[in-house]
Amino acid sequence: MKEKFTFTHVDKMTGREMFCVARLRNETFVAEQKITLPDLDEIDLTAVQVFLLNSDKTNALATCRVFEDPEYGWMFGRVTVSKAARGQHLGAEMMHQVHTFLRKKGVEKVTCHAQMTAKPFYEHLGYQTEGSIFDEGGVDHIMMIKNL
Repeated sequence: MKEKFTFTHVDKMTGREMFCVARLRNETFVAEQKITLPDLDEIDLTAVQVFLLNSDKTNALATCRVFEDPEYGWMFGRVTVSKAARGQHLGAEMMHQVHTFLRKKGVEKVTCHAQMTAKPFYEHLGYQTEGSIFDEGGVDHIMMIKNL
């Protein structure tokens, strides 16, 4: 499936787009995974929001955010695919489009704090682990890096 994901900033998103993205992130990280840290934060104000809405624009099917971190360089996070769309390879397609977006910007590597349950997904996409497992929001994570 080759869907075209939207790449934009919060201040250019419609209210409907922001609602759909925030709802999916809330469903995944708060309701499903029981993470108690605030999902939306100051990074969202400057990050590139990446998302795909369903055909009637009532739900986000997949989303993530991409941003430049002063310590680690280009990173992404808040990666999720809706329960209804899982198994359709939207997560992999979204990440391929993120990689292309970053390559066009001249970025040579990208980093993420991967949940341990998602580690095999990122390894399949060519990511390598770096460092030790750490806790973030009550969930075990590991730093993963990909050379673009």
